[in-house]
Amino acid sequence: MRSGYNFNRIKFVRLTAVFLFLVVFGRLGYLQAFASDDLSRRAVVSRTMDSRPDPERGEIFDATGKVLATSVPTKTVYIEPNVYQAGVKKFTSPPLAKLKQLADYLKLKLPDLQAKANSNAKWLPLARQVDLNTADEIDKLDIPGVGFVTDSKRVYPMGNLAAPLLGIVNMAGHGAEGLELGYDQDLFGIKGFLSEETDARDSGILGGVHTYEPPRDGDNLTLTIDSNIQYVVEQQLDDLMVKSKPKRAIIIVMDPKSGKILAMANRPSFDPNDYSKYLETDRRDMAINPQYEPGSIFKVVTLAAALEEGTTNPDKQYKDPGYLIVDNQRITNWDTGSRSPGMIGLTKGFEESSNVVFGQVGLELGRDKFFKYLRGFGFGQPTGVDLPGEASGTLLKQQTTSKFELATMAFGQANAVTPLQMLTAVCAVANGGTLYRPYVVDKVTDAQGSVLQQNKPVAVRQVISKHTADTVTQMMEDVVYHGTGSLAQINGYQVAGKTGTAQKVGPDGKYSETDYIGSFIGFAPADNPRLAVLVVVDSAQKGSPLGGNVAAPRFKAIVEQSLQYLNVPPTGTSEAPPLQIQPAAGKTQPKPVVPERTPAAGEGVVPDLTGSTMSEAGDLLSKQGLRMNFVGTGLATSQSYPPGKVLTKGTVITVNFSP
Repeated sequence: MRSGYNFNRIKFVRLTAVFLFLVVFGRLGYLQAFASDDLSRRAVVSRTMDSRPDPERGEIFDATGKVLATSVPTKTVYIEPNVYQAGVKKFTSPPLAKLKQLADYLKLKLPDLQAKANSNAKWLPLARQVDLNTADEIDKLDIPGVGFVTDSKRVYPMGNLAAPLLGIVNMAGHGAEGLELGYDQDLFGIKGFLSEETDARDSGILGGVHTYEPPRDGDNLTLTIDSNIQYVVEQQLDDLMVKSKPKRAIIIVMDPKSGKILAMANRPSFDPNDYSKYLETDRRDMAINPQYEPGSIFKVVTLAAALEEGTTNPDKQYKDPGYLIVDNQRITNWDTGSRSPGMIGLTKGFEESSNVVFGQVGLELGRDKFFKYLRGFGFGQPTGVDLPGEASGTLLKQQTTSKFELATMAFGQANAVTPLQMLTAVCAVANGGTLYRPYVVDKVTDAQGSVLQQNKPVAVRQVISKHTADTVTQMMEDVVYHGTGSLAQINGYQVAGKTGTAQKVGPDGKYSETDYIGSFIGFAPADNPRLAVLVVVDSAQKGSPLGGNVAAPRFKAIVEQSLQYLNVPPTGTSEAPPLQIQPAAGKTQPKPVVPERTPAAGEGVVPDLTGSTMSEAGDLLSKQGLRMNFVGTGLATSQSYPPGKVLTKGTVITVNFSP
């Protein structure tokens, strides 16, 4: 009985073994005959490491070729905790000492770094965009598991110059605000593709590159912004913030015959090289967003519409007792009670910025015709400027606009506009009646300099006739030479302009009697305009808040220096006076520079800036990838780093200027 049982068990085991052998042999035969190609492919895949090399982001230049934004090489520092932990015993000095040095270099807390080093993770980033000098010092520590990946950092050599317009680049290398965002697809480029076969045991390269598609570097932008004019604007804003202490201020400079934006800035502002330290509201481009009620500078639009429609004329007389009752509501002048009531001509009413006169002008024009010109001048819709985040402005609903609202619209209340909309509309008056689309990018070029896109002026529509434009221009000249805009007068140049002092709406929904937006808008030379400028000063806390007092002098300073820079001759002469911001005759010349050592990749040599103008100093530093912080005006007298010093690109050089 027992022997029979053993015989059956042996037989069963043998049959099972034969069956398993046939299954395995059959499977091997199948794989060899039918699946060998697929297995080979899978084997290659298991030994293949794919990556997407980043392209180099394109640069941004101003209209004169100065670098406004560029990228410099940096390193991402990482740690492989398992490698670190396995190599701790090999330290020649206590691990804590080296970790402490690493933490100091990366500005990390030691406990946080220790937690990462002793974690179970395979790979952890410690810091991005570490400059090359710091990376070299970290490498010398020779800490097991600590390594580097090539990275880059966006650098703005001219610091906060035009910062809200330029915008920022996030840690992923993509634009997040401003032009960097609006043109991100052009600037970023196209990632490459790299496929390498590796040894599964030690991750070393085994079979070389299978596939390599190089990245396509980003394209470059050349702007319409002229950094020489931009410098003047930024200086005026800085001085304005100190002397008038407003909540915010905005200045835009345009070429009224093309729509080119030559300068655009606001305060508060920020340093795009270290943008994380600033509030998002401080980084906003206030020229295009938010919107506001413009006040009396809007009378230029009302005047143009009424003259074009023939509902008024420069000599027409209006009754101005200092107030106007419309729909049982009272409208007053900014100077009601300070001048005698009576009849006043339209020209005089414009010179003195009478709300009473312009309320009547608006009522005469009528609701439908008024809205026709509001839309014709571009209000209530984006200008189409090539910047992201532009507000469209807000117009009252045409069919429900009351007579009182119509009267207040005529002097710049009820509707909301953006500063850029306002200046674009007045540019149509300056150039003879044509509304142009504003723009800031002149051209897009590839890495080899070939032009991929050339932007040109775009005439949107003819809004008013040249005759009307000329009449409005003459009346704006009268404002400057006989009215509220006297502080905008420039010796040798005819200036056309308009003041504005807008009441702000308070928390209770009512217009404030103490909080104002002062502004001045105008162009010069009046007979052949080269520049149109808008200055907006919100809630000045020191001095007069009136536009004629707080904004007109800034307009004058910007236009005077900029016309000289553009070599625009004064009226009746053939030559322009010497430009104050240009090199003075006989100035001290910079000396040749000998670098202290040969600069490595990602480093620049500090030039000798002695005697340079702000524009020249910024240009010299930007060519080395260095940034400038300027103090004072005039010519460079001293600098925070000596000529020849080798520094990491992106380092800030403080330069002192004096007349």
